[in-house]
Amino acid sequence: MVKDLGGIQGILWDLDNTLYAANQRIYDSFNLAVARAALECGLDMPLDQAQRMAWESYERHRYSGLIFVEEYNIPFADLHKAIDPFLDHTMVERCGITESLFAQTACDHVLITHSGRPWTLNVLSRIGLRPWFPDDRIFAFENYDFESKARSRRPFDMALGVINRNPQDVLMVEDTVENLRVPHEMGMTTVFLHHGSKPRDLPDYVDHQCDNARVLLETIYSSASG
Repeated sequence: MVKDLGGIQGILWDLDNTLYAANQRIYDSFNLAVARAALECGLDMPLDQAQRMAWESYERHRYSGLIFVEEYNIPFADLHKAIDPFLDHTMVERCGITESLFAQTACDHVLITHSGRPWTLNVLSRIGLRPWFPDDRIFAFENYDFESKARSRRPFDMALGVINRNPQDVLMVEDTVENLRVPHEMGMTTVFLHHGSKPRDLPDYVDHQCDNARVLLETIYSSASG
């Protein structure tokens, strides 16, 4: 485990509510997009009911579409592909992460997300961080066959491989606590972003917590400079 954050050589990032702050409007839009995608894939129910089910699925599984895959037999790949046309990336705003902070942090950056690649590329461009995530360092959900970050090593192995780093020299940064268990077991240092809602208790596989990505990058830069 990296004790001194200034000594890290790579950072694996989640996207949504990690590199930017997702507000209620964005979450509502996500779940509406998933509901519309499910109907596009043949689900026979009113849109408002499908949207409520998407919210239920998100609250239970942290993935709005899982209920339609498991209970209504919509193929995962079909649903995932159908979501993107209903998403509006213009709702995403920068949350204080500047290009200069990324430029000052001398390490490799890789993105691992449960979102689709078109959404991911649009959002990275919108928040000004696309230059730090070349195509081969972006792993969208479809790139690792929809294997959950909460259960599978595959996305993390892929990310470590592309930067050729040892897990002990790498951070994994997430807003979903459960997604930090596997990278911690692999030897990475894990960071939970709470966006001001600091939890009372965290599992042992969470090594650090902080407010947001800007604060984390400032801490890393200060540690490296000091």
